[in-house]
Amino acid sequence: MAADRSARPISEARMPLLVVPLAAGDAPSLTVSEFDALSFRDLVIFEVPDHPLRSRLENAGVPTAAVEDGLEPEAHKHGSALVCDPRSSRLSALASAGAEVTAGAAASPDGLSAAHAAPVVRSAAAAFATLVTIMARLRSADGCPWDNEQTHETLKVHLLEEAHEVIEAIDLGEEGADLEEELGDVLLQVLFHARLAELEGRFDIAGVTCGIADKLVRRHPHVFGDASTSSAAEVVASWEAMKKTEKSRTGSFEGIAHGLPALLGAHKTQKRAAAVGFAAGDEEISERLSAALDRSGPDALGDALFWLVARG
Repeated sequence: MAADRSARPISEARMPLLVVPLAAGDAPSLTVSEFDALSFRDLVIFEVPDHPLRSRLENAGVPTAAVEDGLEPEAHKHGSALVCDPRSSRLSALASAGAEVTAGAAASPDGLSAAHAAPVVRSAAAAFATLVTIMARLRSADGCPWDNEQTHETLKVHLLEEAHEVIEAIDLGEEGADLEEELGDVLLQVLFHARLAELEGRFDIAGVTCGIADKLVRRHPHVFGDASTSSAAEVVASWEAMKKTEKSRTGSFEGIAHGLPALLGAHKTQKRAAAVGFAAGDEEISERLSAALDRSGPDALGDALFWLVARG
């Protein structure tokens, strides 16, 4: 059925180049909104001349052409579009120049984000949705008896265990298939807790993922906004300042989890202290460590460990 191009929005003609990263084999993953956007363009250029989407658009009355015909896409070529390979060398350059880049069903904060994610975003969305459906079945009336007995409390040990196995894989240099598997186990724990919360009417996995996505954009104004930064240290300081404001924290040490392992808790405490000007120098650390080692008792041991952490 041909698109009613007479209903094309007037503003469409003034829009910059629309780029749809879509491999020929991924044509079925094209969203309705992406197809509609392409349907109202004056011309859709294809990197791959025999891309299966080309005939669909032509049947809908949309003019098409191929890059090999000499039509090089330009970011500010109003009213036109490009369908390219997700790993195309053109993609990042066009996004940087102001082209609009789609990301399938994902809500990308900007064109560059969509360009960088293009090689994996469609397959990742499908794979994640598959895992969500499996977890929903496992924790259901006709699911797994063991899964149906679990609570947030009983799952705590599994989350800790899986996180430690990720760390072990990294420490052992097993950063291929082994790390991939361990990260999957951690992801399962996140989905499990979210599924329990969904059934309790508290929140769900969509809220979890949207929440962290919003936080990442909000706390990176130097990437997604107009702020500027010159070092990683400035990024950390900005992050902590925003975190303190968002969580209405009044104390410098508020929010350090009481359940942290002792050494990690000491490390976080020292980082917080340094952030407000209480960083000890190497000489002071050595003196305090020596003084603690000269004493005896639990307090002395605790002090010694604290200053060992500070020494790094």
